[in-house]
Amino acid sequence: MESRLEICKWYNNAQAPVMLMVDDLANVWVDLNGNGQVELGEDWGYAQMGTNSSLRYLLEVVLADFPQVKVTFFTPVGIRAGVIQDSDIQMHSDYINATPELKTFWQKLHEDPRFEVAYHGTTHGIPGRKAADFVQEWEAYQNLAEALATIKKGKAIYHEVFGTEPQGGKYCGYSRNDFSDTSIDLTGFRWWCRYWNRGFQEAKVRVYPPGLTRKSCFDLTTFGKKQVVDIPSTLNGGLFTDLYTPQVPFVKKLARGYLLQKRFAQIADLLKRRGVISIQEHIAPSRNDGRRQQPNIFDDCQSLQMIFRYLKKKQVWYCTGTELANYYLTRINTRIVWQNSRQFCLEQPRPDLPTSLLTFKIVANCQGRITLPSGESITSNQKLVNLPILKGIYHLE
Repeated sequence: MESRLEICKWYNNAQAPVMLMVDDLANVWVDLNGNGQVELGEDWGYAQMGTNSSLRYLLEVVLADFPQVKVTFFTPVGIRAGVIQDSDIQMHSDYINATPELKTFWQKLHEDPRFEVAYHGTTHGIPGRKAADFVQEWEAYQNLAEALATIKKGKAIYHEVFGTEPQGGKYCGYSRNDFSDTSIDLTGFRWWCRYWNRGFQEAKVRVYPPGLTRKSCFDLTTFGKKQVVDIPSTLNGGLFTDLYTPQVPFVKKLARGYLLQKRFAQIADLLKRRGVISIQEHIAPSRNDGRRQQPNIFDDCQSLQMIFRYLKKKQVWYCTGTELANYYLTRINTRIVWQNSRQFCLEQPRPDLPTSLLTFKIVANCQGRITLPSGESITSNQKLVNLPILKGIYHLE
């Protein structure tokens, strides 16, 4: 029987999902000038929403004109390590559950529908004498048992603060070893960020991660026995930053129009292929080795605003990591089974999946009203309808 409904790739049949990914929002402050006061750009989350807070800068400056944007923060839950061992730069770092006031701050942030706090390890890694010696957290685990034990401790801290388990997270520095994926699969994460995929496309020698192709590098995939959703990181938030810095070379100024066109084409390419637009950033530029962390929301403020102004004119879906993963898992595990020309069921073999609406496109010549198994009727909007996955018969009128 010819289907009268099609499951849309993305919620509301959007061209692409858009997710702002901000790394290292944590209980950290790097006192670069040693004056004992939080200055703009030094804060990683220690200042919460106080004076010179990086979070406040993100919300009130960078995203002031873009309230529709959703942010997934990747948070080291423990004492975040500095870049180097011995430094003259003072760095405050503590657990996210260090005080009741701090726990309340994190809870309110995570409860805001615009935001999600995801897991980014405990310490982020082990510093060395030089920045190049830093060992990222998942590379530092000696065996699977150590990885599982540390993740368990980290998730316990997360649960104490938020009252729930983290749904997703990211490898620190996108670095891992042979048993890292297994550690994520076994510890119950629904989604994870494993690769900086746009980098593979831009590299002179295009080498894709095992099992991924040019196409899948910019889309969602799964790994592990539990179908952990692999969310790619596809766009640098500093896409346009070097074109507008005070030190921009004269030649680059002359070529700015051409370079802008080429870089906007990166976003257009993701929209065309209906890939994931996940924008990579850091909450602050400060590091205890005195170097500037890139990308960061301060240096990239103008670049981010250019990206979001461009996307404002497109049909996109702003989402968090968990919202994106839930839709994808629901989509790939749902099948339309027609009983007759007007009645159908939605089969979903995985009872462990969360309740998530799926967007359907009505391709039949009909009014576009659907009665759910519960008896509730939903009318389509321009032949699109968002349906919950229920047991029983749906009626298409």
